[in-house]
Amino acid sequence: MPMRLLIAIAATLLACASGAQATPVETTIDGTYTAVDTGKGPYLPTINDDGGSFLTSPFSETLTLGTTTAPTTFLQVAPANGSNNVGTVTGSIAIAMTLLGPSNSAVTGLTVSGGGLGATLSHGTIDFDANYAIYYGNQTDCLTWDGATCTPTNNTTTIGETLTVTFADGASAALALYNWSDWDIAPSITFSLISGPRGVAEPASLAVFASAVSGLWLLLRRRQRLNTPDRRADS
Repeated sequence: MPMRLLIAIAATLLACASGAQATPVETTIDGTYTAVDTGKGPYLPTINDDGGSFLTSPFSETLTLGTTTAPTTFLQVAPANGSNNVGTVTGSIAIAMTLLGPSNSAVTGLTVSGGGLGATLSHGTIDFDANYAIYYGNQTDCLTWDGATCTPTNNTTTIGETLTVTFADGASAALALYNWSDWDIAPSITFSLISGPRGVAEPASLAVFASAVSGLWLLLRRRQRLNTPDRRADS
């Protein structure tokens, strides 16, 4: 390979690697969801799944590779008013969420970790559930995504279930669902980008490739110097 061409390739790759390291891989996912209370009987809570500081529907999240978003209140399960000292109300909430990745790429794969209740994927829509219990007598309540027995523990930071989705364009993201225990149930959700769409080179890969070409260039340059007449005469 001519030396000038090799130098040009190495310089180009190094410039690409430097630019990639300065510009993180990002992608935007859009979604909609509905939340339906499947409980029966009196004193059922009210579900607020769109409004205020809650995750709205539709929503849009711009994700950076390797970075998790700040927890966002997913929805609220508000106990019924004026129903103290009436015992315990239990039920479950059915969530149906549709996500679209870059270029309206639909979800084609789903895996679940820590999900006792599980989740299913059908035609790009993810269906998953949460259990809740409301103790009106002492004004405590709880919600879990993982199928565990729901008892008030005042633990609002435990991840109950993680949904990892893969889009048709090759991107993948994780949705972490947090259990909740407090009066007025308001669980959180976080998003994180695991891999970008196909065809997007990661900064680390570019840097390694550029370093390899630079090393080859230095090796060939050293051999060229050793094979010059002056070098042979000195030896």
